[in-house]
Amino acid sequence: MIRALRALLLAVLLALLGFTGLRWGGGLRVREVRVNPTRYAPVEKLTGRLLGANILRLDLTPLWTELSADPRILGGRARVNFFYLRLELEIRERSPLVALEVVGRGRVWVDREGVILEPAGEARVRAEERAPGRVAPEVVAAALAWEQLPPALAQRFPVLDLTGGEALAPGPPVLRLGAICQVPEKLGILVALWREGLLEGKGLVDLRFRDIVVLKRAKGR
Repeated sequence: MIRALRALLLAVLLALLGFTGLRWGGGLRVREVRVNPTRYAPVEKLTGRLLGANILRLDLTPLWTELSADPRILGGRARVNFFYLRLELEIRERSPLVALEVVGRGRVWVDREGVILEPAGEARVRAEERAPGRVAPEVVAAALAWEQLPPALAQRFPVLDLTGGEALAPGPPVLRLGAICQVPEKLGILVALWREGLLEGKGLVDLRFRDIVVLKRAKGR
């Protein structure tokens, strides 16, 4: 019994020594770091920080804290492949949804919640920030509806201005849509008027009022 107990203690001691050697030694180092996706995460910075680190002593808390400070990144998770000594980081990021021309920011892509993500090439909707780095969700909904106009109608109204609290398109004709939150509904009425040919020769189309459509002829007509 005593010999068996001594053997067990020796085995435990050797296991502890082996684990300590692996944990604090230089044998188990991260050889590869994979980051997916890579749209906004600073890949070179991440890989440079983690490559060569002891895989048994990885502390990713500072990494997640830093990434979470970027509003474009929603979170992530890590997987460790001990066989290949590889660390795999899966980052959850926001997705660009619609382009806006934001006052003070220029043309940018925003996601469904209105978070500003990256520069955009073109934008047909002007808007303002509700908070730093973010526009209102109703602005996003209005911009999406605006982008879905039939191409021939969209050519008549190349810009939708949401910076004044009410939706306005210079036209011609000048288009007034009222509150920003009502834009998707009002655009349905606009499309119906256009298909009926009721926009021809008009200088003003006013859809701000409930159940009332105001059409005014262009000057000289």
